[in-house]
Amino acid sequence: MAFIFPMKESKFYRLSLALPLAVPLLFAPLGFLSGRLPTWLVVVAVYTMFSGIIGGVPYLILIGLVLWWARGKTDAQFKRALALLPILMLLIVALIVALALSSEAWLQPGNALPLSDAILMFLGLVPFVLGFGYFYV
Repeated sequence: MAFIFPMKESKFYRLSLALPLAVPLLFAPLGFLSGRLPTWLVVVAVYTMFSGIIGGVPYLILIGLVLWWARGKTDAQFKRALALLPILMLLIVALIVALALSSEAWLQPGNALPLSDAILMFLGLVPFVLGFGYFYV
């Protein structure tokens, strides 16, 4: 006989924050089967795995900040914050890109990107951050 314990809605939403890290891990074994899978599935698996690799650290920072903020908040406030997560993720990704490019320019001035290229690099990330972010939210 299986026991089913009711879960509070707020706990469900907090646990769902692990999905952007868990889903890429679940897709990782597909990399070993790439010769036997359709091309479209390999492409989906690769994009999903790289979303976890590239966005993992910024996402952990974001979730740490959100969980710190969410202490003592109501479920309604937490759900509203979840809807803003992809936009907040853009801010963190922009900060990390700016720090990475600034440190590269400081360490190796000859390799520094012009500001216009740095902005284009960030703008290229925007559809992925928002697309994956709202998919998980």
